[in-house]
Amino acid sequence: MGEEEKGKAEKNLGAKFEKFTTHYLGPCGSLIIATAILISGYLGSNYLKERAAAKARTDKGVLTMEAIQIYSDMMREQEEAENNLRKDMFNSSMKVFSLPDAYDLEEQLLNLELLALNFHETFNLKPFFRFIREQIPVSSVYDPKEMYLTRLYTTAKSIMKKQMMIVEGEGEKFSQTIDLERLGQIQGSLQLDEESLVVQGVKRNYKIYVQKANYELKEILVRLEIRTQKESSEDIDTKISECRLDYFNFPMIHNVVLSHDQRCAVVLNEFTESCADITLIAFPGSLAVRGKPYYQDVIQNLLVTGKLFDENINKELW
Repeated sequence: MGEEEKGKAEKNLGAKFEKFTTHYLGPCGSLIIATAILISGYLGSNYLKERAAAKARTDKGVLTMEAIQIYSDMMREQEEAENNLRKDMFNSSMKVFSLPDAYDLEEQLLNLELLALNFHETFNLKPFFRFIREQIPVSSVYDPKEMYLTRLYTTAKSIMKKQMMIVEGEGEKFSQTIDLERLGQIQGSLQLDEESLVVQGVKRNYKIYVQKANYELKEILVRLEIRTQKESSEDIDTKISECRLDYFNFPMIHNVVLSHDQRCAVVLNEFTESCADITLIAFPGSLAVRGKPYYQDVIQNLLVTGKLFDENINKELW
């Protein structure tokens, strides 16, 4: 009996163990295996992502450096070609003024227009404009004098407006009208209204005195007084400048150097028998000398994004 009961007990124990394995351990084992697969899959996915990101960063860095090198070579070749073209154009145009007797007024005026359009930001063209103006009464035998003067003044106004658009971006300005009839009736100078401008946090006071006008040359003699309060002091720094103002005063070239690396300029917008319209503009000194546009922005954008131009720049270029 003992052996029979012992056999039954072992049989019951085996059945219970089988039941436990089938109903409990089986599902738990599947859950454990699934969890292990999930964890290993997650870790493996992260590892692959990190490797892919590292490779992408490396590839992007290599691509970026290659793109920078290609872009630099392209810009250097383009700049050399532009410089050679500008050099040839400049030398050809200058011959007209070095040998004025060999060229007629029409050709001189055409070459001045070419010089003005291509070199107005870096080259003082005022002597050339005045030279042509002096030649007009002598050379205009068959053509009306006013036609050449209108053409000359139109070219000068066009250059002045282009430069004003450049400096207006970071500058401040005001315009005033000069009563030329009143100027002829008074003794001494005609003082215009005082104005104040603030550029890059620096406030200055401007006074313009008109001393006399030349109707034939459309020229005004002005005296400019600029007052700036010194930092951490009640003292006033005063600067005085005089100039003969005509259509050939261009703000990026003909300006007054101020403290804090700033400039100011006065331009003549219009001159009639009764009045003259002028504008004074103050602007950062960096705008007085123009460099190659966009190069620094392009390289910086290339390093950040890996692209030569973003979509907005492309749209603007097109």
